[in-house]
Amino acid sequence: MFTTVSALLTRLPELEDKQAWEIFDSRYSPMLRRFFASLGAGSEPARDMTQNTIQKAIHGLRAGSYHREKGRLRDWIGGIAKNVLREHWRKVRRDSDSVQVKTMFWESCEDPTAEDAVRQVDQRFDEIWVRARLSALIRHALQFFSHRDLRCYFLVEVHKRPIAQVAQRLGMSVSAVYNRRRAVAQWFLAVGPRFISSWEK
Repeated sequence: MFTTVSALLTRLPELEDKQAWEIFDSRYSPMLRRFFASLGAGSEPARDMTQNTIQKAIHGLRAGSYHREKGRLRDWIGGIAKNVLREHWRKVRRDSDSVQVKTMFWESCEDPTAEDAVRQVDQRFDEIWVRARLSALIRHALQFFSHRDLRCYFLVEVHKRPIAQVAQRLGMSVSAVYNRRRAVAQWFLAVGPRFISSWEK
């Protein structure tokens, strides 16, 4: 069963609630690693920055630093991640003896705290967060549908393949593809908004 943000945040202040902390780590660490890696960090720096971000978030949650009425958890975690990224960038610049160190993402940015660069980082974080949320929704859907059911839906609805072509590709009848696509679509319409709300609120 999917654990909502509300339920998770209620449990996290309990230091002995190991399961809650494991859920928190498993939900946000992969997304954070993708975020840092997408900005040109190698696997080891991305892992270190992810651990640093999670540790800072855990410390902040235990200290009561996050207030839901003041903003979304996404923005709060994103703010921590961006500060960790700035610290990493400053350290890289400092350790390089003032030689300009370039990464894939920052190669055109003289100052990673400049407004355009900050906007790009914000956009990247939001894109990765939304993808992580969609992946979680699909994993949740797999509790109710087979991989083939979901392929019917995505091939027809997302990739716009003709139903007859999908039927041939998946070795199914046209009516079976139509029925499975419709069942998954109805489930997403019914469950998707509540799931997204529970992920964000």
